[in-house]
Amino acid sequence: MASKSPMNASRFRLEFWGVRGSYPTPDKTTLGYGGHTSCVEASVGGHHLIFDAGTGIIPLGKKLANGRGGPKHLNLFLSHTHHDHVFGFYFFEPLFRPGNRVCVFGPGSPEKPLHDTLRAAMEPRFFPVKLRDLDANSKYYSLQGGERVELRDSGDLPRVDRAGAEKPENGVTILVKRSKAHPNGVLLYRINYRGKSVVYATDVEQKDGGHRDIIQFIRGADVLIHDAQYLNREYHSATSPRKGWGHTTVELAAEVARKSSVKRLILFHHDPTHDDATITAMEKRAQRIFPGAAAAYEGMKLDLFRSP
Repeated sequence: MASKSPMNASRFRLEFWGVRGSYPTPDKTTLGYGGHTSCVEASVGGHHLIFDAGTGIIPLGKKLANGRGGPKHLNLFLSHTHHDHVFGFYFFEPLFRPGNRVCVFGPGSPEKPLHDTLRAAMEPRFFPVKLRDLDANSKYYSLQGGERVELRDSGDLPRVDRAGAEKPENGVTILVKRSKAHPNGVLLYRINYRGKSVVYATDVEQKDGGHRDIIQFIRGADVLIHDAQYLNREYHSATSPRKGWGHTTVELAAEVARKSSVKRLILFHHDPTHDDATITAMEKRAQRIFPGAAAAYEGMKLDLFRSP
């Protein structure tokens, strides 16, 4: 792959390919916001980053596979391995193209590495293609939280080490935080580049007032992509409460954004039962608490080096 051009090196752009939670929904009342599950693409400093492999990664993969420019070097970051965040992985076309390099980051440990989790999900009893049969040159990085991922020249492999003391930010840096605010845990990612930052914090169940450690992690971000699946009345329902399911109310997401002094809040992981009118109402509800809030939708694009 050719080295990154000055034009690419100055980019920090986001595009949303899937914004739903739990399961995809093609219902006609959701066409405005879209029905694919979680997937966000980031073009940063000449590098290609993808956050989560929900069904939204399937159309993204088709775009990348059909594009020009030869082999692709891609970096895929998984927040966790629940079905709605990895189902599209098995249909991501760049994984099936020889010459591509796909670095996959996600939760794992020496006892349970990420590679083994994905391999188990692609056993013949579950899927017709085995992980080892993918044609791309794939590398797997197990993360436990507290790491710093540095993306250097496009031809180099990422460097992963413990975050430790603050270091000068050279190039694209992704900080990793693990939270227990979701069943079996979830990884949060903070992308830093040239004084700008984006935090991807899906599947996080905030408590009243927000989790202090998460607020500290996201403090001052230019863009916060945050789980906002439920209305307060749904979360505390007398007949079917959602408390403990691992997701946040739109009200709490807005409160956390305000407390963290972020510039923009993108409401994410929309409930599949919510139609367009409900999500629009939730957006307005969030804006009363945090004026810089907006509901994510498929095709939404943000450029951090341009004014809104």
